[in-house]
Amino acid sequence: MRPGVQIQVLDSAPPRSAPTDTGVWFVVGETEQGRTDMPTLIRSMDDYGRLLGDRVTFGFLYDALEVFFREGGSAAYVGRVVGPAAVKASHNLVDAVPTTSLVVTAIGPGDYGNSLKVQVVAGDVSGYQIHILDSDDNLLENSGDLADQASAVAWSAFSQYVRITLGAASDNPVVAAATALSGGDDDRASITDADWLDALNLFSKDLGPGNVSAPGRTTTTGYTQLTAHAAANNRVAFLDGPDTANAATVETAAANAKGGGDGQYAALFAPWLVVPGIVAGTQRTVPPSALAAGKCAQVDPVYGPGTPAAGVKGVSSFATDTSQPDWDDTTRDTLNTDGVDVIRVLNGAVTIYGWRSLADPINNPDWVPLGTVRYLMGLAARAFSVGQEFVFAPIDGQGHTISAYQGALVALCLADWNAGEIYGQTSSDAFNVDTGPAVNTPTVLAGNELRAVISVRPSPMAELVTIQIVNTPITQAVA
Repeated sequence: MRPGVQIQVLDSAPPRSAPTDTGVWFVVGETEQGRTDMPTLIRSMDDYGRLLGDRVTFGFLYDALEVFFREGGSAAYVGRVVGPAAVKASHNLVDAVPTTSLVVTAIGPGDYGNSLKVQVVAGDVSGYQIHILDSDDNLLENSGDLADQASAVAWSAFSQYVRITLGAASDNPVVAAATALSGGDDDRASITDADWLDALNLFSKDLGPGNVSAPGRTTTTGYTQLTAHAAANNRVAFLDGPDTANAATVETAAANAKGGGDGQYAALFAPWLVVPGIVAGTQRTVPPSALAAGKCAQVDPVYGPGTPAAGVKGVSSFATDTSQPDWDDTTRDTLNTDGVDVIRVLNGAVTIYGWRSLADPINNPDWVPLGTVRYLMGLAARAFSVGQEFVFAPIDGQGHTISAYQGALVALCLADWNAGEIYGQTSSDAFNVDTGPAVNTPTVLAGNELRAVISVRPSPMAELVTIQIVNTPITQAVA
């Protein structure tokens, strides 16, 4: 009935569009708690506390994510890093025999799980209830009345703290006082490069585009892992330079990051940031990738990923200083040439003042502007989303499907041209989409394939602005 509101109740959700948000931050690091079998999506520091625990002194992730959200970030996927022998805390609930009825296990490894308690009480109406408590016996979760063991297992699938599995017994657990889980350990003293890579690999390609970092990790292996991940998953790696005033050391780090061969998919920022501390009157030093990621999340929705989150668009609203004295102009020029994106104090504000990738400027100059790299990342994600709409579409002999495919891709590029993200006086100067017979040959179509070739000219950035001031005598006309 029109006009009006129609409600449809479905058995399953309709398919989602492929993600295209280029401002998402994918970050790996150490946390107090959390899962290690899948990434954790957070949208605020409240989410961090609820899902990943308190701030820890053995990692930078808490501080980096606080900067990210304060600078404009809205979504981050976290991959938790733990050691190879990490263990989840657990406790066995027994039946009357006593034999293990249910095994209650913390949702992730670490000694934080040892502070959780589990209690079994009689049900309000029938059966039994499982309560999860903190170390001070505050109730965190209540299962409600459970009829059998399977009910407990099913309830725990939605718990924020534990998972429950069946024990050897077939009877329900008996009433039991609150007892702490035990045996949890994150084995952080033994963390290896392989463990960092395991956390990074949690970010599957289907999560979409974005920027990926390991805040504070400045090893060559760390750089290589991040840049390789970015190249394979349509993302851009934001790397942290070493926290030093020695420009040569930072330049060496940039060279090492390029050495993996995927430098065009990465950018390196230095120096680090100084931000207010947790306690009033104190300060913290935070890796600069957090500022770059936050500013991209702020700039991208308004101006597009091709627009540098630098200069006036890269001014920090949270940082109070940089961790090192500002480099002089000659040093900054050298760092910029070497692919280091310098963060400086400009007019009293901490500002991102470089926007280059780590692409080889001699052999790969078209990929040096970081805006180009990030624009192409966004275009690839949006084109993928369009392509998904045509998977399984019948390819008719009249060319209707091919024409619709062409039109959808042209619409993408036309919007980018109107926004100034691709360069040209006319749209045909800026891009071309080819789905014609040279691309979709009879052989290609007969192989159940639909192809397109998109050629674009990403807009350059004004990295150097020159102003000439001419002193003209009053006896002469102004030219």
